[in-house]
Amino acid sequence: MTLFLNSVMAPVWVLPSVIGITFLVSLSTQLFNHKMVNQKVLKEKRKRMKDLQKQIRTGIDKSELNKINDELMKLNGDIMKMTMKPTFYTFVPMIIVFGILSAFFSPYGDLIEFPINLPLFGPAVSWLGTYIIFSLIFSFTLKPLLTRISDKRAKARS
Repeated sequence: MTLFLNSVMAPVWVLPSVIGITFLVSLSTQLFNHKMVNQKVLKEKRKRMKDLQKQIRTGIDKSELNKINDELMKLNGDIMKMTMKPTFYTFVPMIIVFGILSAFFSPYGDLIEFPINLPLFGPAVSWLGTYIIFSLIFSFTLKPLLTRISDKRAKARS
């Protein structure tokens, strides 16, 4: 699948601008999330969940299963609270950023055309589709990178 800039509808600088802004927004939100969530506690809770899930797979009696399920539900709720907290802090700034991006980039129309019709996007995407595609790419690459850097720093301190 080849992506190419639709030079008829948007100036050449628009696509790199949207991608650059997407990278900066993704980086800042990932850094904020990483700093707001206690990564050590989060890892411990996730490890505990995996251990409990392994216990369930080995086969246990019904009373033990209920206790483990209750603990799993509590751990899952704790993890959800920890990871959703930064989302509440970034929600309003993101709404403002999207408003600015929409006002600035909407007049340029489609930025990327595809040689085929994509299920959710169609044959071309505007600034929003470009933002979504590259935001997913940047988030999936930045989060593991930040985790590795954080782990290396933690090991260096120890």
